[in-house]
Amino acid sequence: MHAAAARPPQQFLQRVVVKDGAKVHIIPVDRLDYAEAQDDYVSLHSLGKSHLKQQTISSLETALDPERFVRIHRSIIVNLERVRQLEISEDGGTDVILNSGTRLRLSRRYRKDLQAGLGLHDA
Repeated sequence: MHAAAARPPQQFLQRVVVKDGAKVHIIPVDRLDYAEAQDDYVSLHSLGKSHLKQQTISSLETALDPERFVRIHRSIIVNLERVRQLEISEDGGTDVILNSGTRLRLSRRYRKDLQAGLGLHDA
């Protein structure tokens, strides 16, 4: 169990604030499908839209509840509630299919984390 998992739930992010020029977008983490690293930014995908925030994927990961969000690739964190299925692709890799139909590649390095988060064992 790592340090972030020991925190009480109220200390994890409940919403992510993204400044976009004169606008401020507030994204409840419940509506966050996944986050993807883009250099020193993260692209937050929610309700079919994406928002760019200046933050590293690692700092976002430590702020999110590890019971609900799992890293599936060095550059992607996914909301476990949005995972519809896992599928073996033609090249032998595993794709994570979200409720929205989005396909994300699962890195072998993070396979056990995803399986544990979904309650799967040796799937």
